[in-house]
Amino acid sequence: MSWRAWIAGGLFLGAACTGSITSTTRPWTSESSADTGAAGATAAGSGGSGGLGGDSGGPASGGGGAAPTDKTATDTSENTSSGPRETYYVQDGTLRDRCGERVVLRGVNHPTLDVDRQGKALAEIAKTGANAVRLFWYAARGVAITEAEAAISEAIKQHMLPILVMGDTTCEWETDKLDEIEAYWTSPEAVALIDRHKANLIINVADEPSAPNAPAFKLKYTSMLKAIRTAGIHVPVMIDGAECGREYGMLLSQGPALLQADPDHNLVFSAHLYNPMSASDLAKVYGDFAAAKLAFVVGAFGNKQRPGCSAALEYQALISEAQKQSVGWLAWSWGDDDPSKRWNSECGEFDMTSTFAFDSLEGWGKEVALSLPDSIMKTSNRPRSLAMGECAP
Repeated sequence: MSWRAWIAGGLFLGAACTGSITSTTRPWTSESSADTGAAGATAAGSGGSGGLGGDSGGPASGGGGAAPTDKTATDTSENTSSGPRETYYVQDGTLRDRCGERVVLRGVNHPTLDVDRQGKALAEIAKTGANAVRLFWYAARGVAITEAEAAISEAIKQHMLPILVMGDTTCEWETDKLDEIEAYWTSPEAVALIDRHKANLIINVADEPSAPNAPAFKLKYTSMLKAIRTAGIHVPVMIDGAECGREYGMLLSQGPALLQADPDHNLVFSAHLYNPMSASDLAKVYGDFAAAKLAFVVGAFGNKQRPGCSAALEYQALISEAQKQSVGWLAWSWGDDDPSKRWNSECGEFDMTSTFAFDSLEGWGKEVALSLPDSIMKTSNRPRSLAMGECAP
């Protein structure tokens, strides 16, 4: 995969905020444990079958990772009394499933259109315990969006929330491409596909469209959101930062206006953190989004700075601080199935695996998926609706 026009970008840090973690529940048991500094909210575990290891309800074998001891919080206390909704939704800066259970994303990016349209790798990704997977697709490759349905369906079958993204605009700002993406999303085929899977789906409008300034960013996204909602799409919409996804300052400054402009007020904001940042830098960014009540996720990150395999990044701090403040993240990325080549041709180290197989996890990818204290396997929690197909009684 090629990457263009990477911009170093600044930190754009705003006011700090102290995050909190609620009590937690291991998805494959009924045992609950309180995180350090817990806020005391009630946990609602997913329980039973359909836990981290799929149908068995236990962690997958062969992973080499210890059983989780500190799970990401679940919370149903803010669910409305009117019963389940039709889609995931955002409330007070948190992502909720259709039942009202809070969902903190833990997962990876997946090279769907390029190498795995049928989603053969998804069962292997699910063995990490991931509760989400970002499916990389394109609007301008001449491939019908209906061909993404196999991967979407397989992700849901594997108890992971699919996030479908259009990758035509990586590090670019070309309004004609954004217009083409808008037309793709709002086509009758796309609207029907999204409607079929609306109970478990997020759409990521475009990958890293790099607006030259905040007014252009706000104007274009406001227009696209109106078109998407008018077409009848009501699932959460994910919006990437500018400057190749890294410019989270624009998300912070323009996010409230975009949230207000969205008729559904159902937006998730995503930054791709490929610039060197310290633990305190990361904690402040996460706190700023929490203070602004903007639902935020680190939509992509790796072990090195881009472009190329540049400076080493503190990915351990990134996921550790995210766990402290209940911030979601998606690592970049699962690899190709051919061990003789790398999907991430710019920097092969970004391939977390050498094949589609779970057992081929290596290096930093294995660390963030399995072995670090704040890895996917040790912190991911699947909501009951995704793990068992039902809301809590």
